[in-house]
Amino acid sequence: MFRHVSRIGAVALVIAAMFQVDARLIAQANAADPLIGDWVMDRAKSTFPGAAPEWRNMKFEKTPMGIRHTVNSMVGEVVQKLVYTFQVDGKDYPADVQMAVNTVAFKKVDANTFERSGKYQGSVTETVKYTLSNGGKTLTSEQFLSTNPDTPNSVQVFDKK
Repeated sequence: MFRHVSRIGAVALVIAAMFQVDARLIAQANAADPLIGDWVMDRAKSTFPGAAPEWRNMKFEKTPMGIRHTVNSMVGEVVQKLVYTFQVDGKDYPADVQMAVNTVAFKKVDANTFERSGKYQGSVTETVKYTLSNGGKTLTSEQFLSTNPDTPNSVQVFDKK
């Protein structure tokens, strides 16, 4: 009987060790990816072609399906929410139905820069460059439209919460 209990105890220790390793790997992956987290737009530092949102918050979070990007904004008196999930592999993923694009594709340019290509009916209509600075505490989002690819249509500056 005691031998059976010790085997169960040994198996339990192995399983506990595996979960501990997985938890450490997840924590390391999140720490190594400074894009992950909650971001609050600094309206005074951001520029838009029209009226700026009253406020905007973004969240990048890891999920089993990839990275979920949630954007909440107050435009006028209306709160808008966009949500889509992607992987940083350059492949197309469905965009939120409220977006002006059908698909998004993310790629990592360097340690501090990500690029999102937005397509509408198969053609790239926008590119958004996300640049981390200030030790990962600031995220700048520059949107370039295909009609004027050299000048950003909007520049949004976010602070990490």
